[in-house]
Amino acid sequence: MNKIEISDALIQTTYLVTSFYGQEPLNPENSIGIGSGVAINAKGDLLTAAHVVTGRITVRPEDVNDPNVTYLAKTKAGQFNQYYPVRCGVGIQNSLTKEPITVDLALLRPISTQNDVPFLRLNRNPIKVGLEVLMAGFPDDMELPLSFDQTLDRTQPEVQLILRGLQIARQQLMMIKSGMIGYENSVTLTNGQLTLEGQVFYVDNQLQSGASGGPVVNQDAEVIGIITQRATTTVSYLDIINLGVPSGSTVAVSPRLLLPLIDNEIANR
Repeated sequence: MNKIEISDALIQTTYLVTSFYGQEPLNPENSIGIGSGVAINAKGDLLTAAHVVTGRITVRPEDVNDPNVTYLAKTKAGQFNQYYPVRCGVGIQNSLTKEPITVDLALLRPISTQNDVPFLRLNRNPIKVGLEVLMAGFPDDMELPLSFDQTLDRTQPEVQLILRGLQIARQQLMMIKSGMIGYENSVTLTNGQLTLEGQVFYVDNQLQSGASGGPVVNQDAEVIGIITQRATTTVSYLDIINLGVPSGSTVAVSPRLLLPLIDNEIANR
């Protein structure tokens, strides 16, 4: 597939994911997390980053099981649904760790039944450095066309309501970037009963926060990773030692780490 075809597929299958208290997603005081996700089957199951669902890392059980939290996701085209977390921030603990090692991945399932949702397949093979990829999400650094929101007269009372709506509109601006796998590290987590194997890797291009949970895909438009964070590097200055600054890369986690659990959940729907 060429980049235009892959981008078309990403536009159809990448979702803006929000978690919030109550039933008022437009109220910023109720917001827990906002990010991206990708449909991985025709029934509309979404794969995203766990911290998009809970608003923090490390994930705590009470974050996921709170009945007062609502999860919504919608595509760039405006198709949306309400979801619930099936798997979120799976932790593995063994004798060598004080606390569970948490995988920053989550599987969301739509509350209403769906059967014909556009989706991307999960790649089940190890990835290699040098692989060309595309990644997509809804980064929060996007600006509205012509900086429309900057021209409004903020002294007028009705403008505040308009600005709130424009803030939501800004969050719905999707970005697709290309890059290359510049680094990868294989990961094996086991507690003696469950073994999870996958990879953590870096893409040599950067998407800002809000793109967390978005897909990284290969040239066949298969999901090889989920964006978890932007990479930072340490730089030493005379006045600030070990200052952390963006490295220009994006960190992603291979969905292979959750494949045994995802396959089991889908098989038992």
